[in-house]
Amino acid sequence: MSSINTIYCVDSSVFIAMQRFNHLGIMPERIWNLLDELFQSDKIISHDFVFKEISPDTKKPDYLATWIKDKKKYFFGITERQTILVTSILEKFPGIIDPDKESDEADPWLIALALEKRESEALSHGYLDYCIVSNESEKSSKKIPAVCKEYGVPHLNIKDFFAANGWVITIAT
Repeated sequence: MSSINTIYCVDSSVFIAMQRFNHLGIMPERIWNLLDELFQSDKIISHDFVFKEISPDTKKPDYLATWIKDKKKYFFGITERQTILVTSILEKFPGIIDPDKESDEADPWLIALALEKRESEALSHGYLDYCIVSNESEKSSKKIPAVCKEYGVPHLNIKDFFAANGWVITIAT
């Protein structure tokens, strides 16, 4: 997948995994800077639900919540089209959300955002592709990768996202 014409719709699972690597001291600061550059060049977008998942209202925000707070404009809210798409997604993949959870879950909304943006791009004869990036298992029949496959939306895991952008993390001894 060429990263030149790709807009990445990033799931909270990616940011959370990177935060965990950060805590272990194995996520180079340069990666956060490269992510900043992708945001600033409008190459990363996400959904408002993702923003809420990674930036909870707390008096002691962690590194991720602090880092993401000035990127709110890249996280899109609910639209009428997304509501229609989410209804379709949930009819086909009810297991993508936990019905017992008290708050809305981002996964179907993130996919709906990518589908909506892709439709809009097609109408304007654009050449951008929208790709979901998540850290969810491709083996599950009810997680983001399975839904992406059903709807023809490209999906990348963290490793493939890094590779698509030419990023390599190495450990020197």
